[in-house]
Amino acid sequence: MKKLLCLTLLAGAVHAAPASKPLDPAAPQQDLQSVRKAITTLQQDIAQKEAARQQTASAIAQSEEALEATHEALNALEQKQGSSSNQLEQYQAELLGIRMKVAETRQRVGKLLASTYKRGQHDAMNLMLNQGDPNQASRDLTYYTHISRAQQELIAKLRDQEIQLQAITERLEDELVRLGRMSAEKVQQKRRIEAAKNQRQVQVSQLDASIRAQQTRLQQLKEDEKQLTVLIARINAEIERRRQEAIKKAAAAKKAREEAARLAAEKRRQQVAEAKKQGKKPPPEPKAPPVERVDEVVDGSASGRAFKSLQGRMKLPVSGEIAGRFGAARGEGNSWKGLYIRTAPGTPVRVVADGTVVYADWLRGFGNAMIIDHGGNYLTVYTGFSAMARGNGAGVKAGDVLGTSGTMESGETGLYFELRYLGRPINPQSWAR
Repeated sequence: MKKLLCLTLLAGAVHAAPASKPLDPAAPQQDLQSVRKAITTLQQDIAQKEAARQQTASAIAQSEEALEATHEALNALEQKQGSSSNQLEQYQAELLGIRMKVAETRQRVGKLLASTYKRGQHDAMNLMLNQGDPNQASRDLTYYTHISRAQQELIAKLRDQEIQLQAITERLEDELVRLGRMSAEKVQQKRRIEAAKNQRQVQVSQLDASIRAQQTRLQQLKEDEKQLTVLIARINAEIERRRQEAIKKAAAAKKAREEAARLAAEKRRQQVAEAKKQGKKPPPEPKAPPVERVDEVVDGSASGRAFKSLQGRMKLPVSGEIAGRFGAARGEGNSWKGLYIRTAPGTPVRVVADGTVVYADWLRGFGNAMIIDHGGNYLTVYTGFSAMARGNGAGVKAGDVLGTSGTMESGETGLYFELRYLGRPINPQSWAR
């Protein structure tokens, strides 16, 4: 609303031909630089994530190899455990058989010894009573003795086998314990490798998703870069076209001023000739208006003061020569509703008092313009910027730089400054000291 109100207030001061809004390549150029910076950053980030993804994928491949090796080791351990268990069962069965044989042999030898003993006593008694053959009895005893010794040797041999089998069995049991411990460690190792592999697979999935999203964003940024490049090229072409038009317009204005000066000189010459013909004094030469300079520019000393209190004390916004006074006629046939201060392009333009920027844009007939609301129904207007440093809604303090002076559409170089109260223009020089 403030922007529309300010445009309405300035409508009476605008008499130039319609002009389109200027095409400034600075903002698109900044956007292009930002887009290119974002593209570079994204490309670097994608490259880093691709490297991280390759490292993680390589780690997953190594995990799979380790899992395969662990699986093979577990299979080998299981086979060894199975073989050792079978051997243990076999040896335990053999050991049990030998122990049973030892027990049977011992039992048989015991019976044999008991029988031999009894029979020996019986044979001796028979020999004494019946006076049988003593040689046969001796042969029988010798035979029983050999049998008993053979049985004892068998028991000793079986005992040795039992001891050997017992040692083998104990070694197999120790081997089974060792293999069981190794299997348990391999199982734990396999679980750790699988957990690490799963975690890395999650990381790879996350990296893939992030890379895809960033590649999509990168493609969008490249499209933005292409569009901005085309836009900047069009803006530069349009700026060049308008610059050429401004040059032609300034040349036409200069030619018109020269023609007006020539006509004025011709009129003066005719007046002098007519006066001489009539014997009168020629009319006096028209005096050029005195050049008034602005040397003292606003500073921060007025900051914090109400705008109304600055009347008679206000300093002007830019240094230079006052080439157009309030109410004076302009070349276009209308009059100045403010001050036109001729100054070198690029001169800093400062705000005359505290306020808020309510308009900062192109203004038809005046070029870049800025309007400041100072409160109390007071507005100041600044036009002809080559560059503006503040935007709509910005707060400013007295002496702050609003931008730099430039050239208006009419070809005049400098700053046009207005002071308005309740929408009506006021002579700024009646406020300035």
